Amino acid sequence: MNQMKKGATVGKLITLAMILMVLAACQSMDKGDTKKVEAQKRLPDVREFEDVLVPRDMLIDRDASFVYSGAGQPMGLLRMSGRVDATSLMRFFKTNMPNDGWQMVSELRAPQSLLMYQKAKRMCVILIEDGTFQTFADIWVVPSNDSVDTGIRK
Repeated sequence: MNQMKKGATVGKLITLAMILMVLAACQSMDKGDTKKVEAQKRLPDVREFEDVLVPRDMLIDRDASFVYSGAGQPMGLLRMSGRVDATSLMRFFKTNMPNDGWQMVSELRAPQSLLMYQKAKRMCVILIEDGTFQTFADIWVVPSNDSVDTGIRK
């Protein structure tokens, strides 16, 4: 009788081990699908101003931003924040702005860093502030003074 109990216990353990192996195999099969879903969740970098690339890791504050796309090129303000390093964000803009035809005019590195670019009849000012838990950035794209008709005659 003792051997029957031992045999039944061993049989139950083998059955339990097989069930665990099947569950582990099924779980590893699901991971392949989640990789596809994660790849689909990654968004491309954003172009609100057509020729100013914004990293996808920065979230645009739509309530505090304004982009006007009337006659000519878009202009306005993009206010954004994200959990990125301020230095890497500056490097992102310094790498990508020239690729879109922008020429650097000035750069200031401080707790609030500033990048200034010029292109044709527009200026782009990028203010980057490194906060405690996230980095903030404002991107201003405005017409340059000589391209604006102020109506004031000399």
